[in-house]
Amino acid sequence: MSDKSSTKKLDIFYEEFSSLLGIDKSIISNDLKLSDLDWDSMALISTMALIDEVFEIVISGDELTKCKTFGDIYSLIKD
Repeated sequence: MSDKSSTKKLDIFYEEFSSLLGIDKSIISNDLKLSDLDWDSMALISTMALIDEVFEIVISGDELTKCKTFGDIYSLIKD
């Protein structure tokens, strides 16, 4: 995957993730604590679907449940 394609997918993911949680995209950083957001089971399932849709990878609920920050989620999708 090219850098341009990766950047575009990340932009889409950031936009959709912020919309999903009702936050401004500008506050998303690796240090953003999920506990400070409306991070509930519905957000978790929606994030799993979003990751699958944008990156075409499947992240398990268990993997995503272990995430404490947005950086943890980013680590899952970049690997």
